[in-house]
Amino acid sequence: MRIGWPSMVCGLALALPPACSGELDSGAPGSPGVDAGSSELPPGDLDVDRAQARFATTTDLVRQLFAPGCAAENNECHNNEDFPDLSSEGNLFNLIDLPCNLGVGDRSTVEGFCEALGDELRVTSGAASGFSSAIGSIHVVTDDAGTFSHYEIALADPLPQAVDGGSFEIARDGQAQTALGGGSSLSGQAGDRVVWVNDATDLPAPDAIKQGDENGDGVFGAGTGLLVHAGSAANSYLVRRLLGYDSDRVRMPLNTNADNPTEANGLLTRDEMYAVMSWVNCLQLEDGPYAPIHYDCAANAGNDGTVR
Repeated sequence: MRIGWPSMVCGLALALPPACSGELDSGAPGSPGVDAGSSELPPGDLDVDRAQARFATTTDLVRQLFAPGCAAENNECHNNEDFPDLSSEGNLFNLIDLPCNLGVGDRSTVEGFCEALGDELRVTSGAASGFSSAIGSIHVVTDDAGTFSHYEIALADPLPQAVDGGSFEIARDGQAQTALGGGSSLSGQAGDRVVWVNDATDLPAPDAIKQGDENGDGVFGAGTGLLVHAGSAANSYLVRRLLGYDSDRVRMPLNTNADNPTEANGLLTRDEMYAVMSWVNCLQLEDGPYAPIHYDCAANAGNDGTVR
């Protein structure tokens, strides 16, 4: 048997900007200046007055920090399938409140912070009727010839009783979603957290089902991981990637790029991180992409250019 993931085609992913070169690069990434998972503090001391004078507007952030390393270059401000494109004010602004890691092709590598709130599988017949659990992942199992055998669905909770040919439905936000799936081909053993759907037509759109534990670490997502979380720099994936905080991916920006190895990008300084985090903490959506950075909001009171 062969186990694979359904091809992930997520509508929201289309809303994300392309890579900095104008298309998603599938080649080898540039050499990272800092190893994946590195979280050393930003270099330099923080001078709040200096930072605020240098970065008065979002345009200052983009043109002084992001665009120079992104313009027409592959693999410099991003790493292969990793977003985002930071080459313009509009692109930066468009990241607000968008889920992170939507563009990651290998869904088993999605970071826990970015995992979705999984849809629910509900058993509707037999001894386990009434059982409901969040869906962690869905794998396609085929035989050696590549013919469909069954879907394997990992759940957050164990089945209370065995199911064989049981009826089920898929629910989101408490409501059954017939377009996502349902039928009478569910099977599983009591105490197991993995069930099978044996009829392919019972899951007509597996790619559209939200899966809460795609990386398989047993920790289910809350659906709150955003690229830029307006009002909370500490909960913004962009800030985490720039700081190397609680992330196994290569810290942004990449130190060198594949197209021009003579160019180098250092880590953002303490002043620069303070400015980026201030923009996120005090973000007012009505301002638009070219607005002044509001440094004096309550959410920015403890900002020191880190999330320690």
